[in-house]
Amino acid sequence: MKNLDLITQNQQEFLKFLKAKFPVYHKSNVFLRDLEYGVIHFLSEKNIKTNYGKAETATQQVISKLEKEKILIKIDSQTWMMNYPEFTSPKIEKPVPIVAPKG
Repeated sequence: MKNLDLITQNQQEFLKFLKAKFPVYHKSNVFLRDLEYGVIHFLSEKNIKTNYGKAETATQQVISKLEKEKILIKIDSQTWMMNYPEFTSPKIEKPVPIVAPKG
């Protein structure tokens, strides 16, 4: 399937596209519907029109590949955990308050 090849050959671009469209971070949940819409919109950005049925099939194949690579860890039939350290959110350190000396 050409759609699947396009996504798998541009996997890093596809993952970054998902992150730009949906709240996807390392160790965050990713939902089936987000992946399906991600596939549809990614293909659309590449000027490839697809119907929902073909997009569902391509999404299942993409999910299967990402599961094999341990990028997606299955939680249930519609939810995965993103295992992609590149998407780790930077830690925000709280500033230490400066306490003025008393007296």
